Amino acid sequence: MHDLRRMAARLLAPALALVLALPAPAPAADDGMNLALCTQVLSRMLCKKPSEFGYVGKIEPGVYILSVFYASKNSELLCAVTPDGQVIVQDRTWRPMRRVVPYAPDAEGRCLVANYSSPDCPAKGPIKVCPPKTQLDAKEQVKETFWNRPVPKILEEEYKAMSGREQQNATAAQPPVETGGQASPAQ
Repeated sequence: MHDLRRMAARLLAPALALVLALPAPAPAADDGMNLALCTQVLSRMLCKKPSEFGYVGKIEPGVYILSVFYASKNSELLCAVTPDGQVIVQDRTWRPMRRVVPYAPDAEGRCLVANYSSPDCPAKGPIKVCPPKTQLDAKEQVKETFWNRPVPKILEEEYKAMSGREQQNATAAQPPVETGGQASPAQ
C-alpha cells in the first residue's frame, strides 16, 4: 500500500509540475470587456497601471482571478462582473477587503462605464471600457469625422495641401545652367 502511494506520487509529480508550469490560458473573446473592466477598476482602487495586473484564470463565467504585486507581496484578487451592473472585487489572501462598484452601459450600449475614485489616486474620471474597434467601425469613424467638419475647413485643408505641393515643386533644386564652361546659379 505504501509503495503504491509512492509510485503514484512519482508519476503524478511530473504531471503536476508540467500543469503548473504552463502559462495561464487567455480569456475568451466575449470575456474581454468584463476582464478589461475588472482591470480598470482594480487599477483605480490600488492606484496601479492596468499593465501591472496579470490574468491568472477564470473561476466561472464573469469571475476572474488577477494577480498584482501589492503591499510588498504578490496578491491574487477575485473580480466578478455581474449582469445586474456590479463589479465585485475581493482579495483572495486578505478576505476582509471587498468592494462593490456599480457599472452601466453607455448611451449607445456599446461600452461599460463605472464611476470609482480613490483619494490616493490622481485619476478621477469615469472608467470606460469599449470593445475593440473593427475595420468597419474605423472606416465609418473616418467618414463621420470627415463629414462632420464645416465645408470651409475642408476646403482650406485641401488648399493648403495643394499649395504645399506647388511650393515644393517651385522650390525644387534646379539643375545649374552651363554657360561657356562656368556654371551659373539657378535663379
